[in-house]
Amino acid sequence: MRYSKRKIFFIGLMVMICVCMLWTMRPVKIIRAGIRFEYDSQFKQGLLIGSLRGFTDNESYDVIVDHMPLTEWGRIHWYLDHKDELKGKYNIPTSSSYHIVFWDVGDGFIDGEKSGDGDLVCFNKVDGSNQNCLEKDLLLSVDLDKGEQEEYTFKHCCNYWSYMPNGRLAWFNGYR
Repeated sequence: MRYSKRKIFFIGLMVMICVCMLWTMRPVKIIRAGIRFEYDSQFKQGLLIGSLRGFTDNESYDVIVDHMPLTEWGRIHWYLDHKDELKGKYNIPTSSSYHIVFWDVGDGFIDGEKSGDGDLVCFNKVDGSNQNCLEKDLLLSVDLDKGEQEEYTFKHCCNYWSYMPNGRLAWFNGYR
């Protein structure tokens, strides 16, 4: 049976579209979530003092996820849809001002002492393992100051998203 180039192209295109749709429908898995001051002290994390330390009412949190949506819009809406789950299951956030960072688990946790990479974010050791660091791959950052709207930013980007008074999500160029 002989296929024309056009038929082969469209069949290949349909296969790629189906694969992409299946890939994006995978659920986001929360690997680990907690307050930023649970970091391992040897990596000098937690220098910004949170309300648990009694200095300010601005908490910082880290959430490690696997398979976040690919687009900024998708990530923001995933966060908004799972806000109650984060509050109920992980107690995030607990203060009226907060900073939540969503990290990609990537290839998994690595040993920060043996890794030659200096661009790591490290957490408390779990189960006595030295593999407690991740490559820094920020997927989404959510910030809220008292009396303000939540702002959503992404890695390597000077733009942010925020809700307008009319309830619509808007994109802004530059930092506030």
